[in-house]
Amino acid sequence: MKKMSKRALARIITFLTAGILVVSLFTAGAVVKAKQYERKVEAMYQKNLAQAGEYLADMDRVLLKGLYSADPASQSSMCADLWRDAYEAKNAISSLPIADVDMEKCYTFLSKIAEYARATEKKIASGSSIDDAEQRTFLSIQKKAASLSKSVEKLQNIYLSTNEKIAGGIDFSFAAPRTISSSSATAEGLNAMNKNLSEAPKLIFDGPYSDAVNEKSPRMLQGEKNIDLKEATEIAEKFLANVGGTLKYTSTKKGNLPAYIFKKGNSYVEISVAGGKIVSFSADQSAAKTAIGTKQCLLTARKYLTKMGYPDMKCDYYEVSNRIFIANFHAVQSGVNCYTDLIKVKINCESGKVCGFDALSYLTNHTQRSFSFAQTKEKAQSAVSKYLKIKAVKKALIPTADEKEALCYEFRCLSPQGDELLVYINADSGKEQDILILQIGKNGVLTK
Repeated sequence: MKKMSKRALARIITFLTAGILVVSLFTAGAVVKAKQYERKVEAMYQKNLAQAGEYLADMDRVLLKGLYSADPASQSSMCADLWRDAYEAKNAISSLPIADVDMEKCYTFLSKIAEYARATEKKIASGSSIDDAEQRTFLSIQKKAASLSKSVEKLQNIYLSTNEKIAGGIDFSFAAPRTISSSSATAEGLNAMNKNLSEAPKLIFDGPYSDAVNEKSPRMLQGEKNIDLKEATEIAEKFLANVGGTLKYTSTKKGNLPAYIFKKGNSYVEISVAGGKIVSFSADQSAAKTAIGTKQCLLTARKYLTKMGYPDMKCDYYEVSNRIFIANFHAVQSGVNCYTDLIKVKINCESGKVCGFDALSYLTNHTQRSFSFAQTKEKAQSAVSKYLKIKAVKKALIPTADEKEALCYEFRCLSPQGDELLVYINADSGKEQDILILQIGKNGVLTK
């Protein structure tokens, strides 16, 4: 046997080294691709889980509102929404990799809800209404939907606080993702949901309508003279006189309510071009050692509104979020609560200082009105569901989805399950205008 030359040996070593390097690079690339694939798959399943929770929560909300409505159109709408939510929730859950988890009861439950809702919707369309037996059935569905919603919420919290993944670890075969392990948190949560089936918030009128305000011309500023930048600067300087720093003009906001925007320190103020009114103000208040209670916060907010030129505003609803007290004040005219004419005031609960003010809705909607009630209170009360106990009645002007206003009787009611609701009966037509579910807690009064 010939002795291998040094040159040949060197070549072999070089080729082997190169081969190892190529294999290593390929392996590293495969790992990177696998990790990217895993992230994409995990994101998709996280989205499916979130969607399932959203549809189940909406089922709970839709049922609570619809069941206490005496209006056939609202009951029909409830059935249509319920059918859609049940169908979509089932699709979202079935999209999870749960081959090893028995979800048959859950699927059957959601399918039956969809079928029952469709059948009831057809019955209402033929001229009938929901009877007592159907009321009880829907209440049972609502409780189970609320339970399922909470179960999904718990699962989501697990993935936010741990590194566990819905789809398992990296799969180097790039085939279908792994199914959920029977011992995983997801499996345990879904099994609990399935087992249970054998045995379901914003300040009042502070939500979608706030966006609609941006599309309307401000009533209160009609006919007001436009001010220039120099005049606006003088107003801003006076308003922020107690704030440290140098006043700076940042921009002019366009739209239906044009405004000059200024900054001073950590504070911002918007001043309307028409009339030079304070549209909004925000400040980043530093915390103090002493905590301020909600009563003191409300008193501070009222004094601030009086100072700003709004002395006769009423506050029925507030919340405390991240140590900020947020109060919704509305105007009252001729004994009617004008929820359309809204001013929001924020108080830092630790410093007791005003850290926010928003008068956009008030400037947009406020005007002198005359009210005429075609329906009597007694007649309007007959349109409230017989399942509700009426606790109080008010007169109210509320915003509608089409950016208009509706004069109503506001009935504060209690359901047999202990839920508090606001039922609005249109003062002209005598028909149900809207229903809000109150969420009353230590942090305020919210609605859904």
